[in-house]
Amino acid sequence: MTELLALPDWRTPPRTLDEWVARLAELGGPVVVRRESSSESWLEVGSLRLRGYAMLAGPHVEAINFELSAPDTGPAAHAVEAAAAALGWEVHADEPGDDEDD
Repeated sequence: MTELLALPDWRTPPRTLDEWVARLAELGGPVVVRRESSSESWLEVGSLRLRGYAMLAGPHVEAINFELSAPDTGPAAHAVEAAAAALGWEVHADEPGDDEDD
């Protein structure tokens, strides 16, 4: 599995979950949103085998950690990168060992 972290550029106005859903739907098909709490939601694009864990501050998205699980992650990565670019966000590859203590 590949992981990508989407973060707003410092000049980007706040974006909503609905804006992310609309962009991802244009690029990959239907998006299912599963709310975990008022500050956390999962976005799932089944056709791309893509899920994103969105961290929210009120109505605005602060960051999304995407999980790409298809054997060919190219289409899902393209959808994430294109949606992020359209919304003024940056995408960073999750580096191995980022979650491990030093």
